Amino acid sequence: MKKHLNESVKGSLKWLPLLKSVALLFCLSMMASPMYADRTATASIVANVVQQSSTIKGLVKDSQGNPIIGANVLVQGTTNGVITDLDGAFALNGVPKDATIVISYIGYKTQNIPVKNRTSFNVIMEDDSEVLGEVVVTAMGIKRQSETLTYSAQTVGGKDVNDIKSINMINSLQGKSAGLSITPNSTGAGGSSKILFRGNKSISGNNQPLIVVDGVPMMMNITNSQVDSNYGGQRDGGDAMSGINPDDIAQMTLLKGPSAAALYGAVAANGAIMITTKSAQSGKVSINVSSNTTMENPMILPEFQNTYGMSDNGTFSWGEKLSKKAPNYAKEFFRTGLTTNNSIALSGGNENIQAYFSYANVYSKGVTPENDYRSHNLNAKVGFNVLKTIHVDFSSKFTNQHISNQPASGYLWNPLTGAYLFPRGEDWNGYKEQFEVYDNERACYVQNWTNVKQQQFGNPYWMLNRQTPVSDRNRYEFGGNIKWDITPDLNIQGRMRYERGEEHFVHNAYASSVGNLYPMGRMKDNRYFSDQLYGDFLVSYNHKSNEISLSATAGSSFTKTKTSHVDLWGEGSIFTKPGAGNIYYPNIFTPNNYYGNLSIVGKDDNWMTNKRLNSIFATAQVGYHDGLFLDLTARNDWSSALAYTESVSFFYPSVGVSALLNKFINMGKNVDLFKFRASYSIVGNDVPIYVTNLLYSLGSQGAITPPDKAPFRTLKPEKTNSLEIGFDGTFFQNRFNLGITYYKTNTKNQFFTIAAPYESGLRNRYVNAGDVQNQGVEVTAGWFEQFTDNFSWSTNINFSYNKNEIVKLVDDLPNGLTLTDFGGAKVILKKGGEYGDLYVRHIMRDENGKPLQNEKGEPIISGDSPEDLNYAGNMNAKVNLGWNNTFRYKDFTLSFLIDAKLGGKVLAMTEAALDGWGVSKRSGDARDAGGITIDGVKFDADKYYRNTGNNNFNSPYAVENYVYNATNIRLREMTFGYTFRNLFGFGKNLTAALIGRNLFFFYKDAPMDPDVSAGITNGMQGADMFALPTARSFGLNLKLNF
Repeated sequence: MKKHLNESVKGSLKWLPLLKSVALLFCLSMMASPMYADRTATASIVANVVQQSSTIKGLVKDSQGNPIIGANVLVQGTTNGVITDLDGAFALNGVPKDATIVISYIGYKTQNIPVKNRTSFNVIMEDDSEVLGEVVVTAMGIKRQSETLTYSAQTVGGKDVNDIKSINMINSLQGKSAGLSITPNSTGAGGSSKILFRGNKSISGNNQPLIVVDGVPMMMNITNSQVDSNYGGQRDGGDAMSGINPDDIAQMTLLKGPSAAALYGAVAANGAIMITTKSAQSGKVSINVSSNTTMENPMILPEFQNTYGMSDNGTFSWGEKLSKKAPNYAKEFFRTGLTTNNSIALSGGNENIQAYFSYANVYSKGVTPENDYRSHNLNAKVGFNVLKTIHVDFSSKFTNQHISNQPASGYLWNPLTGAYLFPRGEDWNGYKEQFEVYDNERACYVQNWTNVKQQQFGNPYWMLNRQTPVSDRNRYEFGGNIKWDITPDLNIQGRMRYERGEEHFVHNAYASSVGNLYPMGRMKDNRYFSDQLYGDFLVSYNHKSNEISLSATAGSSFTKTKTSHVDLWGEGSIFTKPGAGNIYYPNIFTPNNYYGNLSIVGKDDNWMTNKRLNSIFATAQVGYHDGLFLDLTARNDWSSALAYTESVSFFYPSVGVSALLNKFINMGKNVDLFKFRASYSIVGNDVPIYVTNLLYSLGSQGAITPPDKAPFRTLKPEKTNSLEIGFDGTFFQNRFNLGITYYKTNTKNQFFTIAAPYESGLRNRYVNAGDVQNQGVEVTAGWFEQFTDNFSWSTNINFSYNKNEIVKLVDDLPNGLTLTDFGGAKVILKKGGEYGDLYVRHIMRDENGKPLQNEKGEPIISGDSPEDLNYAGNMNAKVNLGWNNTFRYKDFTLSFLIDAKLGGKVLAMTEAALDGWGVSKRSGDARDAGGITIDGVKFDADKYYRNTGNNNFNSPYAVENYVYNATNIRLREMTFGYTFRNLFGFGKNLTAALIGRNLFFFYKDAPMDPDVSAGITNGMQGADMFALPTARSFGLNLKLNF
């Protein structure tokens, strides 16, 4: 590990000469500009002044000792100024000895400080009680003062996602916000994450929040591919969050409820995450370098028996006792992973032009062999001031990702099944080194394994080398923004962004793969394309008189999306004649090696889609005495997905009020803010495309199949009615803050597919029905204590509780709606139940509660129809907690985050398979004990675990034995760092920090990490189906600015 970390440090420092050269070239280009020429014309005059001037340096901090980034430092009466860097430091040249410097920042009192021959300054900024709090980026990118908001919104800084980096940067927010739940997919680097604000709302629709970057909604996916079954062979198509460089982020605003995101109308039901990226500021050229290197190992692995050998023709481990103990094959399979995340950013400019450029790369060697991830990220922003009142911005971004052997949950196509289920005592290294043997009949190499006819488990090294999934993704973004300040109170703004995504996914399988399911091999070569064009136009007016303030924005927007894909799929036996076989030669993955048509469009699939959403909207905030605020929002959407319905137009309003009682009542010096707020909104969740006008499907050899559903000409979008009431307070000179929010949402017009009447000739029909309710409480609290000038402590706690209820469902579903079927375990929604209710197969018992046996002495397992299953609990945590602490002593910093999830259930399907195959530790212990006794009934270990455990992906088993409490408390993050100040000159600092993530559990009940997710589709969270183990990581983070 030390070697890798030293290499990372050396690699970062190698960049310094290049960075200095880039900075010099940038400065020379500025000198060549006409503006610089004008200045040099007066060089002789300035020379005399410089002789009487000096360079001053300093640090600007707030009252809590935190550096203030971006504070303006200006020589009074001149345009000579700079802004503070990431450490609050500044250096200002050409300052006369008798000058006065002016230091200002929003929310703080401006300070005028005489120089008086001094060259060093330590400035503590005081909060301005007359100025409202921090600026928050709200819906549509509109900036508001936080204290005026009528809803809950949390702002997190860039440090929250770039101090301990995750490849998908959103995962760095786990445990840091009340009401926010993030569950990464068990798919490693490049995978997506399930993000929820305040519980699941939609049964069939999307539950992910809207992601907005610099005011523009982001195109989230190139493809919607996700794992949505326990079968296997599926993949995680990723999301756009893994393509965002965390070092480019200035801040994020979490708009948790529909009221906060109401201005987005049809896509606002699940809240929004507003990401503001860094832009250049006027002033000196600055360079920031970051390098993050971590090493990963599996946090938790199953426990295996190592004393009983192979049985059942090389499949199970129910054989005789071994002469010596077998090794732990899973530990031999996994390796130590390595992830490096490097970035460099260059920014600078003057009053007329500003620029920001960044480059980042990530390389990750996963904990499973042959799993590699690489990405490159280029970002450029340029801003111009045209005249004095017009500002123009241009931006562009390119992201490339390459993923090889990305893990995915499921029983088939998964190398973990072979690594876990390998018969005890067999020659692991032999199968590892010789994973294939030559087959004379097919004239090619085929899989070498203990049982090559088993589909569920195979040689993991064959899978990694001969069934390799490879993804290559490219994303391009181009955007522009123009803003004209017509008057100090009135401005107009126009924005446009074009995004394009391309992915090439190849997953060929060599001959004999998957238990010889593909005797000649299988070709899979898919290409996906996705485009989004967004544009809006806004008119904003802001005016404040002595008592009344008004902030209003009105505008219009459009979003046009387009997707297309081409899938090539070829399989079959050897071709002998037309109608007999399909493949000429094994393991040649080109279209001309296949007799049949390789490209088809299946049911509910489309080669190409087009969708458009047009909108008009308006919002206004009226304030009285800076203490009473009224918010009104209205939006009307027209969606092409609602074509052929009675109305393609839907209206979404919201209203909110907030009252700062401390502005009207003298509450003493220890009350800084005492605010109550309330809001109500109606927002939507747009519907799938082509439901109102169904398409035909194209099958093999050009066969066209009509749809089996009726067009849904009365379709309506889901609507979420949301009520939110809250309190915000800060006390004791802003040292203590408290926020409490109660919310209640009801999502109606749920979208369902149910069986159609037999006489209709159709299989299914669509309906709008149902009502899903979420209500809960969120609490945040924080305290800051400055013990001495050098030592401080800040602590923050967040708590959230959510109660879900299915208030209404479709009358045509007497047994409820099956959301997910795991095979013997189903997530079934019933009226009066909750979203995520789990029903499972179980051991049949007599009237005394004792297990029943059949004539062979085997336990009897129930059926899997809804009436046969037992309720096992709900799979969603009721309570989420996070506790963050930061200690600072001089230039040392120690931080740690503890988070917890209380309640909920998880399903250990991996453990069920280990029991059924006889490789689990407890199956070995039961054999050592001569059997197992359950509630007074004794069973033979073999007969009990073969039947209650899972021995095939579709076999019946006693799922109730594998349902665990999902409650867990863990040390999520820890970092210990030191800042080397002025290492390369004043303000050129290096911060080095030791970092750790997922360090250990204080408490858990499940045999795996309970935060497990196969995919982001509804109902796929909380089930471990040979999922990639959560990684524990340690490493070093370096940040250099100059």
